[in-house]
Amino acid sequence: MQKTIPAHLVSTYQLLQCAFPQGIEEQEYIPLLSILYEQMSDRGLAQVIAEFTDREYHAVLNDVYRVGAALPFPLPSEIEEVLNSVKQKLIRCDYEKWLIEG
Repeated sequence: MQKTIPAHLVSTYQLLQCAFPQGIEEQEYIPLLSILYEQMSDRGLAQVIAEFTDREYHAVLNDVYRVGAALPFPLPSEIEEVLNSVKQKLIRCDYEKWLIEG
């Protein structure tokens, strides 16, 4: 089935495809949300992640709200390591360019 991604989310979807060609692993999910949260609207982030992961939009939106409520508190070191790994995947896929274009 072909996905229809809104035009304003296409670059984010492409970033995710590049950074996570095999999909987002469970331990990467919350760190990824926390990285993208600062750059996107709650609903836009939930929509693109739901489309990319085939998760229910409302479940993802709740996860986005949880991430937003938890920031900017310090993350446990094991989550910080995964967060850095996720960020490196994004950087290898032109994350900085995405930030500028966003």
